Amino acid sequence: MNIYLVRHGETDYNKDRLLMGQLDIPLNELGLSQVKKLSKFVENKNISKIYSSDLQRASRTAEIISGTNNIPIELILNFREHTLGRLDGMKWSSEWDELAKDEFEERILREGGESFEVFEERIWGTFVKITEKHSLEDNILIVSHGGCIRMIIMKILEATEEIFSNLSIDNCSITQLIYLPQRKKHKYRILNINSNWFLE
Repeated sequence: MNIYLVRHGETDYNKDRLLMGQLDIPLNELGLSQVKKLSKFVENKNISKIYSSDLQRASRTAEIISGTNNIPIELILNFREHTLGRLDGMKWSSEWDELAKDEFEERILREGGESFEVFEERIWGTFVKITEKHSLEDNILIVSHGGCIRMIIMKILEATEEIFSNLSIDNCSITQLIYLPQRKKHKYRILNINSNWFLE
């Protein structure tokens, strides 16, 4: 089974380097244009179902892809982005780059945000549950957020959190995976990460 992980199109918050978290921010004009190009790219991928975060930047991305290709959508609240609590909506501070992971997480928790561990369990648990219910003949597309996609990649690679922090996932990019349920271990294989040549 092919799994396509798609980050939503651009928003003004992306452009201005503001932390969105679970704020419900719409796509901007460039984001809408990106999604239309992405929609053409997936035309021949035989996608059987789209799963999407319910936040509008993701759900609108899914709707455009679905409308062009007549693919059913299911909105999944658990595919929302990592929330940073009261830090959501703030401009990214270069000072935070200097903080150790534990210090930054402590700041997030003080501001009412979600711990890294809870975020990890939410995203990975939902991803595995969805993929396991599909047959090998299915191809699915999941529209979510940069943090969600980085988390899935980190878990598949059995990597450290350093990978999560340093990996870049661009707006409207595709990360392609293969699911191999017959294997006892390493059931997910990554074919490519952050592919976006079709936006040019």
